Amino acid sequence: MDSDTSEQKEFREKLIEVIQLGGDLELEKEDFDEAVSEAASLDLQGEERDWFVRSYLIYITAGKDIENKEQVYEHSQLRMLYEQTWKDLAFERYGVELDEERLREIIEMSLNPLKEENLSSERDEELEIPFYLADALGYTIDEFFYIFDRSIYERWALGEKLYPLLEEEYELKDHQEISEKYKMEVIDEIVKNNLELTGEFIEEG
Repeated sequence: MDSDTSEQKEFREKLIEVIQLGGDLELEKEDFDEAVSEAASLDLQGEERDWFVRSYLIYITAGKDIENKEQVYEHSQLRMLYEQTWKDLAFERYGVELDEERLREIIEMSLNPLKEENLSSERDEELEIPFYLADALGYTIDEFFYIFDRSIYERWALGEKLYPLLEEEYELKDHQEISEKYKMEVIDEIVKNNLELTGEFIEEG
């Protein structure tokens, strides 16, 4: 936005950089151990720990060297803020509320086949990954889906109601274009409502 200060513009660019970070490099079990260990070294608990671990693993998939775990922590805080604002805006601006029953259906739809296949003697090696990370975090596989991965399925459940409204609001049909436009709407909302964060997060970048 033209009315933004230079600090706000930098903060917006930082948010975009953090949210878009990702890659397709495969994760190894050692990566999960390292991420959980680094979270423990910062004495992180609960949601903060989970978002740090997620951000740490995203760094690895993107092929980025992790020289500063404090920076990973700060980026994980931005990811948490983005995710919460994504949901808040869906409700406050578009009236979309999370249907807990639908959320459970979606989670179980993904979780049950995984648990069933895990009992098979011919278990795919890739299936071991969520079980391994769940164990590293101290979660059962159900807790892993309902706690660690909950935000993924919340977006899925909310998106079923939100995207038809956005399609009309934006006058767009392409799902990817709608997703990108809403992402920027969320980021603009964060910049507008969190002016005190602008200096805090651009300094470390």
